[in-house]
Amino acid sequence: MKEYSYDLLTITLLLFTLILSCSDSENQIQDNTSNLTEQTDADTDGDGVVDSEDAWPLDSSMSENLWGIINNEDVEFFFANDVSENIAQGTRDSFLEAIDEFGNWGPTELWVSGPGKDGSVELANLYCNRRVERGQVKFQSDSYPWTLESCMQFSLYPTLGYDLIPPEHISNEEDGSIYNEEEGTLFEYYRGKSVMSIENNLPTGWGKSLNGERAWGIKIFNFSLPVGFGEPGYNFDYEKVNVFYEYFHALQESAFPDDALGDTYEFGENTRRGPHWFYSGASTYYAEYAVRKRDENHNLNSLKDRIEQQFGYAMCDNILLSDLTPDSECFLMKFYWGMPAIAYLLDKANNQNAIIETFYPNLYEYGFKAAFELTFGITVEKFYDEWEIYRNLPMEKRLEIIPDI
Repeated sequence: MKEYSYDLLTITLLLFTLILSCSDSENQIQDNTSNLTEQTDADTDGDGVVDSEDAWPLDSSMSENLWGIINNEDVEFFFANDVSENIAQGTRDSFLEAIDEFGNWGPTELWVSGPGKDGSVELANLYCNRRVERGQVKFQSDSYPWTLESCMQFSLYPTLGYDLIPPEHISNEEDGSIYNEEEGTLFEYYRGKSVMSIENNLPTGWGKSLNGERAWGIKIFNFSLPVGFGEPGYNFDYEKVNVFYEYFHALQESAFPDDALGDTYEFGENTRRGPHWFYSGASTYYAEYAVRKRDENHNLNSLKDRIEQQFGYAMCDNILLSDLTPDSECFLMKFYWGMPAIAYLLDKANNQNAIIETFYPNLYEYGFKAAFELTFGITVEKFYDEWEIYRNLPMEKRLEIIPDI
């Protein structure tokens, strides 16, 4: 696999913009084939593949829809100009390790912010030129066309104003819309988290996300400054855990190629996706497990000790796993109990890779409950009963099932 890393100070920004007529929502953007004519012999993006055979006829960088398919597509890295080389190298190496562990679910872009405003603007400029050139829109209407300028406003809100952004795409606490003006959007958000990580001397960077984009056929990750990669040691290895955690979402999201069989964004036991505790618990467990498994000389504590810590972080005792929803004041326990719950299920399956090998490959077709029963041999309801017994065992008994790594 090749990898690309870009020095933003040497990149000549593209001057052309492309305006599309297609609708958008926060989580789902209309497929960019919808506005093409029926001229099947046309090659709109000039990539040598006619539109009728091109999954992305407005994007010359891709012609095949690889979402949900393991492939050999290149990962592209973009770093702000104030990200040090050792942090950039630690990020590249760890991200590529995560791909090696969980599979290449590309094409993939990783955008890493630093604390400086100039670097953030340069990143946003490159990002927006790519999006506009490739017809990858966040919103589009006669009143609010998707252009380089509107993309820049959207990606750096509120620093460049917001007159080019549809009101429903920016935040106001009074009307409950999407983004918070104090934190900002995308590159301004991750720049702010980089500043916070530095000013508070955090051991690892605060802020990493997979921000899409199924409608564009690519995985786009955004990281704040991964300060843990500053020097070798415990923080370095834990920053790697954070990278593995975030990349595992690429595997999880690849389970859903489309919504043809039903909504794939909703969480809950009776959905295709499943409940929050399972989604977050799986990504947490596999990140913690994989980093320790891959390097027996790691600087982390043992997996048993980590599971014990997770139980200790729980801020609520008399709550059910099924009640860990965003409305609950105990919502963060989706991590603290989610990780040991996944450990319990993998022990029950007698296969540490059961979720990767069986659960997610069948989730789209079966939905959560049926894929769960197929993978673990019990119903979700039966597991909830067993979980209540397990979590009330003495700690040494709970830890007996955890791998010694």
